[in-house]
Amino acid sequence: MAEHAEPTGHGRGWPVLHLLLRVDPARARELPADAAGEFAATLERWQRDTQLHAYAALGHKGDILLFALDPDLALLRRLQTEVLATAAAPAVHLASSYLSITEGSEYSDTPERYREQMAAKGVTGEDLERRVAQFAERMEHYLESKLHPQMPDWPLVCFYPMSHRREGSDNWYALDYEERKRLMGEHGRSGRAYTGRVLQLVTASTGLDDWEYGVTLVAHELEDLKSIVYTLRYDEASVRYAEFGPFVIGIRHDPAELLAAVGLTPGG
Repeated sequence: MAEHAEPTGHGRGWPVLHLLLRVDPARARELPADAAGEFAATLERWQRDTQLHAYAALGHKGDILLFALDPDLALLRRLQTEVLATAAAPAVHLASSYLSITEGSEYSDTPERYREQMAAKGVTGEDLERRVAQFAERMEHYLESKLHPQMPDWPLVCFYPMSHRREGSDNWYALDYEERKRLMGEHGRSGRAYTGRVLQLVTASTGLDDWEYGVTLVAHELEDLKSIVYTLRYDEASVRYAEFGPFVIGIRHDPAELLAAVGLTPGG
């Protein structure tokens, strides 16, 4: 049986909820005059209360993509209820959703393992202790950014689910820990080439939704979203061991601008 390592560090991850809404243009034209305003006010209030990001989705899969994360799972459920219960409800339908949770990486080195690596290279004494302390501080910041992320207000988002393949010789879960760590290290190096251009949030959904992970990418340029996904697919971890679900692209808006962008305004 392949060795499994639990994520390093401490603390609990935050639940993450993606809601993809569809707007019915004919119903939108029949809404009361104040319906769109109530919907926008609901989104604005929730943006003050938690991390809620709102996007106008492109294509046929939906019109509004809401992305929310919070320590309180029940609060996210209330968010879903209230968004779907405004006066605009006759024209707004939930097309799809995705539930996941933030987590640290099980492939991150621990300070103890780092100490062993440095000692094996001949580092000793105060120099070793200093390096280990610096490494532990870096890993603490890294883990915090994974468990409790503060997502930036960059203008574009891409969301898709994915799972590890479990077919014959291409069975991710039959690999031993060191091999999985090597593959994910290559994957991570490819992603870091886009630092400052694309921010990646990979959240866990095994047992929570239909796929094993949700991937949320935020960027400034559409080309960077295309490029990072294309680049990562050449990594062995993707070539042999990854399956991808549907992709959704959205443009970030303030609530009032969002409703105008998707036609959820009085008179359509």
